[in-house]
Amino acid sequence: MHSNDKVALVTGAARGIGLTIASRLANDGYRTVLLDRDPGVAQAASALQQSGHEVRSLEIDITDEAALLALPEALGDWWPKVAILVNNAGISPKHEGKKRLVIDMPVDEWRRVLEVNMTGTFMMTKACLPPMVANGWGRIVMITSQAARTRTPVPGAHYQASKSGMTGLARALAGEVASYGITVNCVAPGRVESEMTAAVDPAVNARLAELIPVGRMGKPEEVAGTVAFLVSADASYSTGAVIDVNGGNFMP
Repeated sequence: MHSNDKVALVTGAARGIGLTIASRLANDGYRTVLLDRDPGVAQAASALQQSGHEVRSLEIDITDEAALLALPEALGDWWPKVAILVNNAGISPKHEGKKRLVIDMPVDEWRRVLEVNMTGTFMMTKACLPPMVANGWGRIVMITSQAARTRTPVPGAHYQASKSGMTGLARALAGEVASYGITVNCVAPGRVESEMTAAVDPAVNARLAELIPVGRMGKPEEVAGTVAFLVSADASYSTGAVIDVNGGNFMP
């Protein structure tokens, strides 16, 4: 399929990194669906439509199984052409700009992060596999984190565990679907300018930026560019991989 025949779905696309990824895919010629539980996703999609792109939006909670089962009806004639899924939606609770330590973490907070970041990602991926399998082509990208690769001081244990779990899911799935022409890869950003990092004390962000070899935080466009490569034909031999986008802050 040519890019204009493919439909790309991006979760958590109302703003930030997710919106930047969706914008890049739309610019690259994919018919793009922005998904988010935030009603602002409609306005984000409208702005892209006004730029001449084929874009739709869906206000949806990825932890709502019934809503995910209704995706074929919601997307109508676009559903059979679903070829790309970017699992970007995720949460990382902070309290007065700081994480809760495990000893102080309520079980409900732990469960909610795992429900969104891991179970929601699993259900969204499972829902989107049938059209990819039917077409014999697909690209699934998990937006994980440097926190899935090594210890990081800012996010909580629930976030780090969930992003590590997404990496494990990607590797398991990559082996299951490779024979259908579907690749599954991870992009692991470090400190990137976003709403999530903005919730952290500015002094902490400044101190962390000084420790990054390139001397700054990353830009959402740099994450989107990596995603654009992974969903392209050029990346057809890459699956089960993790690409670090962290300015050299973690070098495995």
